[in-house]
Amino acid sequence: MKKFAIILFLGLCACKSGFNSTSKNCIEKDQREVLENAVELFEIKIQKQYPKLSKEAAYFEFISEWANKKLPIIFFQDSLESTVRNLNIWSESIRLDKDMDLEKKIFNIDSMNLKRVKLNYEFSSCLSKATTDWDGIRNFIVANSKYRLSPKLALKNLYRTNENDLKQFENRLAIILGVYYQTMFNIRSVVTK
Repeated sequence: MKKFAIILFLGLCACKSGFNSTSKNCIEKDQREVLENAVELFEIKIQKQYPKLSKEAAYFEFISEWANKKLPIIFFQDSLESTVRNLNIWSESIRLDKDMDLEKKIFNIDSMNLKRVKLNYEFSSCLSKATTDWDGIRNFIVANSKYRLSPKLALKNLYRTNENDLKQFENRLAIILGVYYQTMFNIRSVVTK
């Protein structure tokens, strides 16, 4: 019984300290530090945006406002933009004119980048194995890497999760990368490597 209690305690400590062992295999050590800083910076941003909400509730408010086109483009700016963009976790493709027109309507903006940027499939698959929320975040991150989900479709997946799921670092990271940074890279000028 004592061994079980010690193992349980160590497991709980490991869960609270950022990346778990599964997601550590997804990226290099220096990339892990960048992503941990990206999560911290984003969480400061949403606490300022939604000061009366808990951190977890602020994620849901952010997702809702994002899907309902209520966030200004300026919200999608931060000091780690070029650093995160240069990580080896993104894939690019060239948008066709018809796709660009559709995506401008979806995001309610005047212009889109010529290059479509999304999380690459390998990283998304690896990160999805580290998430604990089966129906919401895991489905979102894998489907998004294949199809580039619209905000409304992403909202349906992400709303299947709950505030308790957002206590896990990998779940929050999946939202930050798949929603915040991916949107940033698609509605603003692409940062070149």
